[in-house]
Amino acid sequence: MESYFGVESPAFVAIRAVLSICSIGLLGAFALRWAVVARYVGPDAEGVRAAVDERLPRWIDWLGITAVAASVARLIAQHAAVFGTDVALSRDAVATLLFRSGWGKAWWVATLAAVTITWIAPRLRQRSGVAWVAAAAVTLLFVASQPWSGHPAAADVPWLATSIQLLHLIGAGGWLGSLALLTVVAIPAAKSLEVAESRSVDARIAGLVRAFSPTALAFAALLATTGTVTAWRHLGGLLALWQSGYGRTLLLKLGFLSIVLAAGVYNWRRVRPALGEPHATVRLRRSSLVELTAALLVVVVTAVLVASPMPGE
Repeated sequence: MESYFGVESPAFVAIRAVLSICSIGLLGAFALRWAVVARYVGPDAEGVRAAVDERLPRWIDWLGITAVAASVARLIAQHAAVFGTDVALSRDAVATLLFRSGWGKAWWVATLAAVTITWIAPRLRQRSGVAWVAAAAVTLLFVASQPWSGHPAAADVPWLATSIQLLHLIGAGGWLGSLALLTVVAIPAAKSLEVAESRSVDARIAGLVRAFSPTALAFAALLATTGTVTAWRHLGGLLALWQSGYGRTLLLKLGFLSIVLAAGVYNWRRVRPALGEPHATVRLRRSSLVELTAALLVVVVTAVLVASPMPGE
């Protein structure tokens, strides 16, 4: 008997979550470089920028490689969802998926974009403006391809729904992606400079966080606005928020998102004013860990949400 495997299966959810993390991380890399580090005016500014430019391409490369692997896994999962887990991969079946369906077109765009990102990433260490712009353009193409086979593709006006979803992902990347890379790339880069007096290090971290704060607020506002529009379009009314499976999953996502927002507000109101002192740096590390953990849970729930039937389906 053929076993069932669908788009809501845990393995498929995990693959979508990984692709979302890659999208958010890649967008966050460019937001960090152009909207945060470029605005940094603290001690050793040029040295901090050079150190970030040395480390950031490595993360972009790994995110691109992970996106390629997840895209291949997505093809295998789609084959299992369409043809069943008991049917072996065959040339005809794969050709049907990749060349005779809208899903296949989106897969080709995403996979080729991810491969291109891994090819460009090593060249970013040369600090070439052309290479960075090309990498950003390919990243946008990769991110835009993700909603093509989900709910936006089935909307009355697909291009509008896809555009809103793209802006939603840009908001997530600009806020949460840049926060993650601020934590694992920019702050360690600021600590790695040869001028390593403790007060100077704390001042660099304080300057980076102050440059990040307005960026985070702007992208968070974009995320909230596009998320509200998307939720309203999908729900069709408040009652569906608790009377449908889609709505209840959305409530779970909003619960985790509220933790992310609370941690962000705490960083902005309590931690940021005290930055420059060693104890504030420790508090920032802890609160950022809470914020990023809750954000990861938001991504996982979103991966479930995009395969959940909308109210009325």
